[in-house]
Amino acid sequence: MSVPVKAFNKEDSPILHHPNLFSETIEVIRIPPVAILWSSGASNKERLGRDLHLRFVLWAKTRGSLIKLCHTRSSVKFLLWALQAAVPSGCSRSLASSGLPGPTGRRYATLSAAEPFMNGSSSAYIEDMFEAWQKDPNSVHKSWDAFFRETGKGAPPGRAYVAPPAIRPMSSVPTALPAHAVEQGAPVDEKTIEDHLSVQSIIRAYQIRGHRAAQLDPLGLEDSMAQAAMEKELQVQYYNLSDNDLDRVFRLPNTTYIGGQETVLPLREIIKRLQNVYCRSIGVEFMFINNLQQADWIRRKFETPGIMQFGAEERRMLMARLIRSTRFEEFLARKWSSEKRFGLEGCEVLIPAMKTIIDSSSATGVDSFIIGMPHRGRLNVLANVCRKPLEKIICQFDSKLEAADEGSGDVKYHLGMSHERVNRVTNKYIKIAVVANPSHLEAVDTVVQGKARAEMFYRGDSDGKKVMPILLHGDAAFSGQGIVYECLHLSDLPAFTTHGTVHLVVNNQIGFTTDPRSSRSSPYCTDVARVVNAPIFHVNADDPEAVIYVCKVASEWRETFGKDVVIDL
Repeated sequence: MSVPVKAFNKEDSPILHHPNLFSETIEVIRIPPVAILWSSGASNKERLGRDLHLRFVLWAKTRGSLIKLCHTRSSVKFLLWALQAAVPSGCSRSLASSGLPGPTGRRYATLSAAEPFMNGSSSAYIEDMFEAWQKDPNSVHKSWDAFFRETGKGAPPGRAYVAPPAIRPMSSVPTALPAHAVEQGAPVDEKTIEDHLSVQSIIRAYQIRGHRAAQLDPLGLEDSMAQAAMEKELQVQYYNLSDNDLDRVFRLPNTTYIGGQETVLPLREIIKRLQNVYCRSIGVEFMFINNLQQADWIRRKFETPGIMQFGAEERRMLMARLIRSTRFEEFLARKWSSEKRFGLEGCEVLIPAMKTIIDSSSATGVDSFIIGMPHRGRLNVLANVCRKPLEKIICQFDSKLEAADEGSGDVKYHLGMSHERVNRVTNKYIKIAVVANPSHLEAVDTVVQGKARAEMFYRGDSDGKKVMPILLHGDAAFSGQGIVYECLHLSDLPAFTTHGTVHLVVNNQIGFTTDPRSSRSSPYCTDVARVVNAPIFHVNADDPEAVIYVCKVASEWRETFGKDVVIDL
């Protein structure tokens, strides 16, 4: 395996004139190197000595036998003396290792410049690696195995070693790379790097602004010019890409989960998956959260492919709950058409949504739910969520019938109740309390928070794992009444926190009578919740499955992080 590549005569260096030690020649034998970077701190002579020491081993012929002279790091100094006469003092490593002629016109080395890992500090490591490879080739990395095999076949320095691809342009004119060039490890030009950065910008743009392009405006009240400007930022042309790049394959960053188990996807598929996640029935507003773990948790919940799947039994239960909610409103509208009602028409999915939150939270151990809500939908909530007997609700509409509670007009929309029952999904006892409220729609918020905090205190529930507050709001009241802002700022204070409240906003887009363009300055009625880093899930109430999934995520968020969350229906 050792191939002589150079022989120094005694006359080449005065230090080799020892008559008792050396014979006529000293043969220089090459050995394999290791992947250690070249040391730049030494002088040219020292670098040259270390480099040659790694590449060669000196053998002296004395009295008919071979003696290895240079074997360890300690022999560098001796080797440097031996080469002082053979190599000029001003000769650098690049000159000596580039295959240029030496003082005698002969070449002292070959293509060793292609092996940048050669330096004097790696001699011990190289011997350990080589000895381990001789014993078992599988004990070293495959690249070392290939290197040693090629070296054993007589490959000169620089031929056996294959350098990794460099991230630099191969020529002044970038050449077109195949779609899978990055995966194959081909040299990457500057244009490819820029395109990958553009794809990452597109993904981040969808995460930040995708909710502005979601299908959340059935009444068409959004500003068309602002909508067009927002959608422009989600187009590939905005990032110096064209339609010709849609079939190119790009590596996905670690800030997205749209790939699932795949690490690369065509740009067309990337755009399609981002639109399905952020621009359909759900608008996820979360990138303002300054906690990376929480933001990553939300990305995983919505971007993972196939995560929003429902079984046949879940769909049947959703349909049954939706039918009960719809038929109840239709019955009241037909039976008492002239009565003052605060119906739930258009947002009947609120009932399945509330029941899903209760089911998911009950499965994690919550057994007490304290609800505060305005007039709209109160009777439906009492009937289908709290299971208040229907005869008690109907008696309040007809004065000729005997009612257990006195009063008339809209008094029935102010009353609350407390009821214990078995949750049919989890088979656990739960208590649901709806707090009575005045006509000031949001005044009940602090009452609910205080009642939940008191119950947590007396039950020793220091983490909010047993008691859970749920607040329902109207869109105009949520953005217009200051008590909402005050209540949100109490949510994380140690003396007032209830460890997360689920806020459900029943958004009919016109508040009571006012166009939102004339009632608030913010794009959404829920923007006030951004001050406490509460994630906001905008969801189209005409897509029941999307609503149910968002409610599951909201209950899991509250269970995981103990913070407020807002669902905008």
